[in-house]
This record gives sequence, C-alpha cells and structure tokens, in this order.
Amino acid sequence: MELNIVMASGVVFPYGLATTKRRRYMVDYMNVQGVECHVLVLRHQVKSQNPLKGMYGDCDYIDISYLLNEGKIFQYYHQGKIFLKKWFNSDKKNVVVCDTKVEFWDYPIIRYAYSLGYKIVYDQVETDYNTKGTNNSIKTKIHFLLTGKVSRRAYKWSDGSFVISEALKEQNLKAYPPQKMCILPNSTPILEKTKKQFFSNPPTILYSGTFAKKDGVEYLLKAFLLVQKKGYSCRLIMTGKGQPSDMKVLELVKDNPDVQYKGMVSDRELVETLLNCDILTMTRENSKFSNYGFPFKLSESLATGNPVIATNVSDVGKYVKHMESVYLVQPECVEEIANGIIYYLENPQNALQIGQNGLNVMKKHFSIEGVGKKFIDFLVNI
Repeated sequence: MELNIVMASGVVFPYGLATTKRRRYMVDYMNVQGVECHVLVLRHQVKSQNPLKGMYGDCDYIDISYLLNEGKIFQYYHQGKIFLKKWFNSDKKNVVVCDTKVEFWDYPIIRYAYSLGYKIVYDQVETDYNTKGTNNSIKTKIHFLLTGKVSRRAYKWSDGSFVISEALKEQNLKAYPPQKMCILPNSTPILEKTKKQFFSNPPTILYSGTFAKKDGVEYLLKAFLLVQKKGYSCRLIMTGKGQPSDMKVLELVKDNPDVQYKGMVSDRELVETLLNCDILTMTRENSKFSNYGFPFKLSESLATGNPVIATNVSDVGKYVKHMESVYLVQPECVEEIANGIIYYLENPQNALQIGQNGLNVMKKHFSIEGVGKKFIDFLVNI
C-alpha cells in the first residue's frame, strides 16, 4: 500500500539545525521516490528563517506556531486539524511522524490525527532532556518534566518509533515492550567536491555545533591549547552557538589570535567551512544525554572526506574504527584529543586517507538513499 506521510513536530522546516536537516533529508528521499509527504510545523522556540508556508520539492509545508505564540490557542488547534484532515488520503496508509518529545499543547493535535486514522510514529533522537549532560534553568527543567510525562503517555498508544541509538531502543523496549522499533541513524548528502591533496598552512581545525555541556567543547579547547604549547602551528575555527552560560567556555581562548569564532552561519557557509578546514572534530562528553543520542555532526563531517577526531560515545564505535575511518578518542580526555590533532598534523597523508575511509563509512551507513529506504520500509510494515 502506498504511503502518505505527515511530519508534525516543533521543528522548523526546511532550513535549520541538526533535527531540521534530519527531517529535510527524509523529505529529499521521499521527493525522489514519489512518496506523498507534508510537513506541519507546530510550536517551536527557535527563530526560523523559513516562510510560514511553501513547497520543498513536491512536499508542502505550513508553520502554524505563530498562532500559539500570539495566544491564539483555538485558531492554532483549528488550523492543525484542518491540515491533518485535508492531507488525509483514504487510498493510502497515512502516517504522522512526530518529534522525540510531545509538548502538552500539541498532544490534542496528535490525538486528533490518531482519531482520523493516521498511524502515529515517533522519531526519537534524545533521552530525558533533563538528564546529565544538559544545562537547563529551573523553568526549563520543570517544562521538560511535564513534557516527559506527556511524551511517555503518547508513546504508549503510538504505532512505533524510530530511535537513533541502541541505548534508546533498549530504553523503549523496557518501557513499551509491544512497540515496534527501528534504529534510524542520521543521513547526509555527500559534501566532498574534490579530493583534498594536502593540508592548509597552517592546518585548520574546526568545531561546529552547539556549545552545551554535552558537546565537550571545553576539552577540545584545552587540547588545542596543549597542542600549541607543544610547539605545533595550527588554527581553530568555531561556528554555532549555545546558551549565554554555555558560551563562557570561549574565555579559555579569548586572547588567542589563532582561534576564530564565527557564530551562526548559513547552511551554505557551513558546508564551505567544513570543506575548507583540514581536521573536523566531534568531542561529546560521557553523559547519558550523549550516549542515548547520536551526534549529527559526525555523519556530516565524514561526508566531507576530511579527517575527523571523534569521541567514542553512543553507537559511534559501531560505525567507525580508530585510525581507520576516524581518530577515535575517549570522551573528556584532553590528552587523547591533543594526541589526535598531533597525529594528523604530523601525518597529513595518513590523515587524508583516514578521511577518505570515513567518507566510505558515510556512504555505507549514513547516505540519504540508504537511511531513506530504511525509513520508508519501516513505515510500510507498521
């Protein structure tokens, strides 16, 4: 039976950060395969650069979050129900794919979709948002506590879940034994344009992403300073941002002329930066939050063909091998991160080959085609 898929969550679309890209690449696959799909953007708490409605390929999308932000609660629910009813196709299997957490203000909309006959599936990419590895305010912790209760209630009557890691799968199987599960990694397009032949002079290291405690930026900065202290010439570029309290970590390198912080950049500039830098990094710490999720930046970094330094958290070690497809380090270990940087600096040709091997790993495990097929096959069979 053919599918009709509605992605309904508080994730901006089509352009944004990691979770948006995860959604967009799924839609890319569906557009190519001719699968009917729609995106309903529910309330989100990030600034979106996207129009409130439009087309992304053959997929139409509508953002109704502004209604709730303006206090127009009844209009918010009314519009959500209108589009769910409009998009329902009685000749196809109808599926709503929701985000990890279910906000209490969105629960009635998802429940309405269920009453119409949609299958309800969750795409879980994190565990408890208040767990170790987060740095939330008291207000945010209370909010996530309530959201967690709503989400657990919603999972119980859902038809299945995508999960991003083995740990999340085990957590769900214990809590909801009958539920169907599918481990679905992140996907990414191939970003490499031409095979790199040599490093820049001086070589450039890149960190790109958020600056939350889970990201382990502190360990990377200390490792970079240690490498410089040992007499190696290199530069560090950083993109992205975090909460004001998280950004204090940059004080470690505030007077360092070899460190450049660019802030948030566009998708296009990010890809250019990923390709132009020589050594890419993913240095998540050893926390429950890190080990139940999976770093989007790893698959994206591998897609460039550049050498990557990665911490061995979550399922990372199941996809990549030390000194073969990445330089794999233990989390929260400044010395190991520094050793990885030094190895790449001293062995640039070996580093470039490791980068190419990493690109092959990306093609095997994280391609849009491979992950997209897994996504569709699971939904067909629920």
